[in-house]
Amino acid sequence: MNALNQLLPLAVGILISPLPIVAIVAIVLSARGRTAAPAFTAAFAAVTLAFIALGAASSAGASAASGSHAGSKVVVLILTIALTVGFAALALASWFNRPRAGAPAKTPGWLAAIDTITPVRAAGLGFLMAVTNSKNIPLELKGGSLIGAAHLQPVVAVLLCLALTVAGVLALLIPTLLAASGSARVAAGLGRVKTEMMAHNAIIMTVLFAILAANEGSHLIHQLA
Repeated sequence: MNALNQLLPLAVGILISPLPIVAIVAIVLSARGRTAAPAFTAAFAAVTLAFIALGAASSAGASAASGSHAGSKVVVLILTIALTVGFAALALASWFNRPRAGAPAKTPGWLAAIDTITPVRAAGLGFLMAVTNSKNIPLELKGGSLIGAAHLQPVVAVLLCLALTVAGVLALLIPTLLAASGSARVAAGLGRVKTEMMAHNAIIMTVLFAILAANEGSHLIHQLA
């Protein structure tokens, strides 16, 4: 069960995703935000759950094939090594690709089209952002592999997968729920969040990738000790 303690930092890592947060805030502020925001969040959450479940099934399957816990531990170890190296590389890439002093942050082309987005297109955007998220997918697979390696009762494993999914998309769920209020003050606050996250996206991701690399590196040392 000690390995399951790693689920919390993994959930936080999945949770902090500037571009999906910017997308959901922009959708909430759009003309059809009250219907489009739930569609985006549901699609993103569905993909998140699918990757977590895939990680759990792979780890459990490796354990069953080897007839011991060793197989699932190998899956977790490989993922930990890949995450340590990958996040370190992404931190460096994010830092070197940051806007230079005084230069404005580049606004993604899709952001301009969100004002007129429909629920169906919002769901498609949520699906696309989830399946191309280079940060979240490894974390989701790692979280699932930890759950699979724990050899829990099926019901408990399913509940943990669902809990990790909800925790990982909490930053999307909150704006989606706030959209129902229709408050002008809430809309103004969300607008400021979107602006700041777009302006500082590169720095946020650099720091986040560095923290994730250090966290996975410490887990790797512990596993190899």
